[in-house]
Amino acid sequence: TAEQRAEQERSRAEQAEQRAERLAARLRELGIDPNDMQGQV
Repeated sequence: TAEQRAEQERSRAEQAEQRAERLAARLRELGIDPNDMQGQV
C-alpha cells in the first residue's frame, strides 16, 4: 500500500541520515570539518 511505501521511504531516509552522521563524526575524529567538504565530492 501507499502507507507501507511511505514508511519504507521514511526508514531509508532515517538510515541514510544515521550513516551521514557517522561519517561526519569519523571525519571530525580525523580532524576534517565535514562542512568544509561541500562541493568537493
